[in-house]
Amino acid sequence: MTTPNEDKEAIRELFSEYCFRMDDRRFAELGALFTEDGDWIARYARARGPAEIAALMARNIPAEPKRKHFVMNSLIRLDGDRASARTSYLVVLQASGAGLVPSVAGTYEDVLVRTTGGWRFRERRLVHDLAAELGLNLPSTRSSPAGA
Repeated sequence: MTTPNEDKEAIRELFSEYCFRMDDRRFAELGALFTEDGDWIARYARARGPAEIAALMARNIPAEPKRKHFVMNSLIRLDGDRASARTSYLVVLQASGAGLVPSVAGTYEDVLVRTTGGWRFRERRLVHDLAAELGLNLPSTRSSPAGA
């Protein structure tokens, strides 16, 4: 049996792994961080399950410009084999000319579950509080940023 501190640290590791897999464009591995019925939700797109989430990311996130995702300030509430979390993110520092441009800041609202493989996202909801152009591959009818 794990302690609450061990569970919270494992969940923080999950948040960091999400960022590294996103930035390295390892979308199938990113999808594996979700349960089979896990949802990735934003105001501009939604995907369910590891394969659909991976496909959405691969479709929306171009190889250039390079980007880095950062998470901080997590509030994690444990309830046995379930947890909820709110995490601040500064998603996507993009390379732009000779500098870096921050593209979006907001909150991840997560529902997490403990599985035999460790903690996984059951639901990851993106709330964009501040957003600029992200340079993603979205249909031209959409002006909202994506892929956080």
